[in-house]
Amino acid sequence: CRLLLLRGAAELPFHHPALLPLWCYASGVVLTFAMSCTAHVFSCLSLRLRAAFFYLDYASISYYGFASTVAYSYYLLPRLRLLDARALSRYLQQHLGWYVDCSLPLALYSSLVLPVAFVLAVTCTVACCQSRSECCAYPFAIRTFVFAMPLSMACPIMLESFLFDLRAHNPTLFVYFYRRYFWLLVAAFFNVSKIPERIQPGRFDIVGHSHQLFHIFTFLSIYDQMHYVEEGLLNFLKAPPTTPTYLGTVGYMLLLILCLGMVIRKFLNVADLCKQD
Repeated sequence: CRLLLLRGAAELPFHHPALLPLWCYASGVVLTFAMSCTAHVFSCLSLRLRAAFFYLDYASISYYGFASTVAYSYYLLPRLRLLDARALSRYLQQHLGWYVDCSLPLALYSSLVLPVAFVLAVTCTVACCQSRSECCAYPFAIRTFVFAMPLSMACPIMLESFLFDLRAHNPTLFVYFYRRYFWLLVAAFFNVSKIPERIQPGRFDIVGHSHQLFHIFTFLSIYDQMHYVEEGLLNFLKAPPTTPTYLGTVGYMLLLILCLGMVIRKFLNVADLCKQD
């Protein structure tokens, strides 16, 4: 509801190209929560359905990670001084003492950020589905690490804060960005450590289970992310550096759905898919 009622987007029709990355991001947020609820509710029906629903859950998380990158690539990354060749070259000249032309590597990064994020989304889904096999010794650690990989697409924002004083020129992005990653670290801690039920088995089976805490802190991270994506959209609408296209936004998402569907179908055809974890 918050995304639908953005003040800065109120005068634009819903099909306006500037809002396409926002709808991609919103679809990722809605889908990952919906599939997580579905997987937990219906996973008790049978071992095969349990595997199928959690495969869909992993795929939805990868979909959300890629959708976030789509929003970043249009609303946030183009406004970073780190990705401005002139600003970065000037910074390196001041600190290294010699001129470095950064235009080519930055242009290469900008052109590859979405394809690389796409490949990561598919690869992460494959790895998470594979973690449900009987031969996987540390499934929760693997899934936590794999889910963290798409977050690396936000590294330019972190580098921006180190090199160009992000706190001063964009305090909203700085505060919400780092608070989001704090929540993610807390969520990862509970997901891997299995605290508190490991300390007192049986006491937290209904309320206070580590996986419940994991979901709560994951939600808080997405809620903070939504704030700085919203801020990025409002700044984008003031002076759009580029115009999002249907092919570069919705087209990518549809292709990703097709690829993730093929991955899930492949794993459902494997005999050894019924690990109970």
